[in-house]
Amino acid sequence: MNLKSFIKNSLLPALKRWRVQILCVLGSALLFFSATFFAAPETDLKYGRELPRDGYGGRTENYDITVEGLGDVPLNLDIPVVPRRYLDSEITNVFESCMDTLSVTIPGNNPSPAEITEDLVLPSSLPQYGVHITWVSSDPALLSPFGIVDNEDLTGPQDVTLSAHLTDAEGLHSADYVIPLTVLPKSLSPEEKLKRDFLAFLSAEDTAQSAGESFSLPAEYAGHALSYSQPPKQNYMVLLVLGPLLAILFYLRDRQNTGNEARDRRNQMLLDYPEIISKLMVFIGAGMTIRLAWGSIVSDYENDGGPKRWAYEEMSKAWARLRTGENEGKVYRDFGRSCGLRQYMKLAGLLEQNRRTGLAGIRSILASEMTIAWEERKNTARRLGEEAGTRLLGPLFIMLVIVMVMIIVPAILSF
Repeated sequence: MNLKSFIKNSLLPALKRWRVQILCVLGSALLFFSATFFAAPETDLKYGRELPRDGYGGRTENYDITVEGLGDVPLNLDIPVVPRRYLDSEITNVFESCMDTLSVTIPGNNPSPAEITEDLVLPSSLPQYGVHITWVSSDPALLSPFGIVDNEDLTGPQDVTLSAHLTDAEGLHSADYVIPLTVLPKSLSPEEKLKRDFLAFLSAEDTAQSAGESFSLPAEYAGHALSYSQPPKQNYMVLLVLGPLLAILFYLRDRQNTGNEARDRRNQMLLDYPEIISKLMVFIGAGMTIRLAWGSIVSDYENDGGPKRWAYEEMSKAWARLRTGENEGKVYRDFGRSCGLRQYMKLAGLLEQNRRTGLAGIRSILASEMTIAWEERKNTARRLGEEAGTRLLGPLFIMLVIVMVMIIVPAILSF
């Protein structure tokens, strides 16, 4: 094979078949070499010898640097670079800038430092400056170091000072500033003020009568006659709602029970269907008519005295009607409708057709039906088993939750 034939018959078809894969490989190789030779190298070095430093209050950065010239071979070093620090000559201006910022931040929702009625905003640091702040109050009961204002019982303006201790991130520089504040009584509505004053009056009266066996409420206050009442401690409204609620619950329970009974009846009849077909085949094979075979099955069920089986109960009702001389075809049709399942309706149709037309091969037809019925019974049994397994997941999930609570709650309480 010459070169031209090889290219035409082998190489070109292969290239055509794998063209997408080949383009992907070539594209990735092109990108690699372009990035390697043309892209700017990623490095923290500037101008070949400068390493960037983190800002004020930042952290120490470590850089993996190769140093040449210290010896015969280059050395790989991990060089730490501390964050930026303030000079002694500039720290005063920095602290002054911090206080300018705090003068706007501290009042929060209050109009000004001279009109404090709500909590203050006291930050523990100013990240933009790399400065930490510690607060101290001259009256912690009135103004806490966290900025919480307690002016519930305040009757007039109260002066308080707030000390701010500023330090840089390294703790090399510090400064103290005192901020004067005036805390005003809490702004109350007329109703709230009346309630507060009356409670204070009652407290004084209670103290005055503390030697007595009971507390006699005042008959008047500020020239107004007073009367007192107490809301009932027990609310019997729940009894009025209890009856309708129970009625609804009992209705829902009865409805659920009815649905469960219908489901159980259907499942039981599906499980009994192959057995009934099998018994009919046996009796018909022994030479009995459909009517006599029906009666024998009912007689065996009634003599057995076992638990109630819905399919056999319907057969027993149908047998009682047959014994009274009622039309056999109508009895079979009503039997299928009473069972309400496709399988029993089909059986009733087969029996009625056999009675009317003398259907040939009824035994072989029943044998085929029995095969199908046993397959359906296996599927029904499998489905019921899966449903039972699914219902078991509820208690298992509850047990899992209980175990998790037993483990998690002590762990939380131990902190």
